[in-house]
Amino acid sequence: MKTFRSSKTRGFTLVELMVVMAIIGVMMTMAASVLRDSGKGRGLESGVDMLESMVREARATAQGNDCYTRLIIAKDEKNKTQDSRHLRYMTVQMKQKNENARGTYDGTDVSGEGVWRSTSAGVTLPPGVYFSPTYSTSVKWMEGSGGDMLGQDVTRLAGKGQTAVYYIEFDEKGRYVTPQADPLNATVAQRLVVISGRRGTGSRSKDGVIPSDFDSQRRPAAAKGILVWPTGDISQLRTTRHVYED
Repeated sequence: MKTFRSSKTRGFTLVELMVVMAIIGVMMTMAASVLRDSGKGRGLESGVDMLESMVREARATAQGNDCYTRLIIAKDEKNKTQDSRHLRYMTVQMKQKNENARGTYDGTDVSGEGVWRSTSAGVTLPPGVYFSPTYSTSVKWMEGSGGDMLGQDVTRLAGKGQTAVYYIEFDEKGRYVTPQADPLNATVAQRLVVISGRRGTGSRSKDGVIPSDFDSQRRPAAAKGILVWPTGDISQLRTTRHVYED
């Protein structure tokens, strides 16, 4: 007599299905966290690259037109409030001089009459990335004017009208200069720093931005930038140690 085996197979129990679903949920959460952190890192890296590119453009414009230029850093182009926090918009301006006695225009005399006009459409930093005046400090060990080398002014920007801005300035030779510097001393190198975070206020806020993370000294952990030397040359600040320490 032949014995027939049942073709039925044992299915998953409800408990087993719940365990599998829980494991899948944990894996999806971990993957989302990795992708989110990776996105933040790329955003910060992209912000640094954009900052460096705009500095190079400002310097090249100065050298190519034999005039003074500025890299302008202003509030978010879509932010219509009157404060100058949430700094994400960057553009280049050059000094257009009035006609002199010889009937020509000269942009090399920055102290003379004239206006600053934008030479580019400008760019906006990636979402969640902001320029930080607080951490954009000058190098302390260099012999020179010291203090804050980052300029502040009010200038007209396309589509924004008169706007309070931060800036760095280059002379007609492409050298980094600043009105804040003592004329008898040399300009010192200046950090330009971007941080990752979100808009907010309170004790954890810096420049109207709450950093996404902090280091052991309560400084933004996700911070990178560049260093602009008096010659106009640029070095990248790829670690927080370089951002905060001379």
